[in-house]
Amino acid sequence: MSSVIQFFVIIILAGINVIIGNYIPPQAKVEPIFPKGFRISIPDENGISLVAYHIRFNEEFDGLEAGTIAVDIINVRKGRWYYGNRDIQLKFGDVIHYWVHVVYNGLGYNLLNQQHVVTAFYHINGTKAGIENPSNNGHTGNKPVDKDCVVSESQTIDISTGIYKQYCRGDLLFEDEFISMNESIWKHVVQFSPAPDYPFVIYRQRELNVKVSSGNLRIIPTLTETEHGRAFVRHGSLALEKCTGTVGTSDCKRESRGPYILPPVMSGNVNTKQSFAFVYGRIEIRAKLPRGDWIYPVIALEPLNNAHDMSYPQLRIAASAGNSVLRSSGGADLSGHVLSGGGIKRNIGEMERAEENPKRFANNLWSDEYHIYELTWTKFRISISVDGVEYGSTRPGVPFDKPYYITLAVGVGGYKEFPDNSETETYDKPWRNVGSKALFDFYNMTDTWARTWENNAKDLKVDYVKVFAI
Repeated sequence: MSSVIQFFVIIILAGINVIIGNYIPPQAKVEPIFPKGFRISIPDENGISLVAYHIRFNEEFDGLEAGTIAVDIINVRKGRWYYGNRDIQLKFGDVIHYWVHVVYNGLGYNLLNQQHVVTAFYHINGTKAGIENPSNNGHTGNKPVDKDCVVSESQTIDISTGIYKQYCRGDLLFEDEFISMNESIWKHVVQFSPAPDYPFVIYRQRELNVKVSSGNLRIIPTLTETEHGRAFVRHGSLALEKCTGTVGTSDCKRESRGPYILPPVMSGNVNTKQSFAFVYGRIEIRAKLPRGDWIYPVIALEPLNNAHDMSYPQLRIAASAGNSVLRSSGGADLSGHVLSGGGIKRNIGEMERAEENPKRFANNLWSDEYHIYELTWTKFRISISVDGVEYGSTRPGVPFDKPYYITLAVGVGGYKEFPDNSETETYDKPWRNVGSKALFDFYNMTDTWARTWENNAKDLKVDYVKVFAI
């Protein structure tokens, strides 16, 4: 028999075996992967030597076509014949059409006309991601699936249970337009000068320092001596009611002794630590920054669980000094004409590495007008924008891969925001960072720096805060 005839006989016999043989390939398991990709597999059986997957998305096959994806798998892993793809972006309601070719005991068998409708997503470890109808804010049940949903990498975390929740791209995760002060969302920090910045302030819950008016959250720094007198700053003692710091420590109670005086400024600090935290997303804040020497805004994201991270990471949405004029000893502009943002690590005893973050310079002070400040945070990129214009980006990495909450505050002075030997237009910075008399030296210059604090201009005003899934 010629080789050509032998070839056709083999093909005919193989075809008969596919049609009338008893072997049926096992059913495939299809797993859409969160946040991107999918995986398909069949279980291994003795006799299988090759598995081929032919796949199309939202388009049926006309016969034994190759498909958008046609791949041969020749190795079994962990008892299954896997094919995985991390580039395909699936959404709810997508239909994965596929057929499978299996070589079993040297002969070919087909599993035809298969399909999988995307109704759930899975983590790469095989556990279900728990996404069922994110366009309806996570409600589950028999409601229709939103076929236009593209699963976002953004997640929120239930503060009480630690359970993560997924969303569609573009979903609004958080919003506050400050019609009133929502105490269920925003909790006040009540304590003396917290680490690692150690600002020269007492954070407290008083309407003198934190209030909502005219649709704005206002955080207002005030002079301690205006309320209590100079003798109180130099010789008094203070125990904070409802202190949120560590009770029994200098977080909550202090007494003036020599140069170790009470902080000369009262201020406000609110956050969502007990109500809202998220991983990856776009945060948008419309705000008017504070102006006045040595004032600075805190408009930032801070890690939900930071007990063992002494680098004190922070994602800054907007940072700008309140000084109208401020230059470093080398002549660099550090004033309120400079805006910056991005991720920083604030190791105790070291100046911040914020100089590595993106900056935008303006002819006018950033505190002159309201602006829209944005930070977009993904697994691979942190970008910073103002008024819709991106002005820089950085790569996140560790520790910017965990849940963060929102913090809004006003700080003054401290050990990390203002480099030593910096100069205003008329005087030098009056204290040395981590100097033993830093607080005392700053207070002794009150008459000089306080005259730059104009009513209303020294306040941080926040019009709204919004967070979106990306």
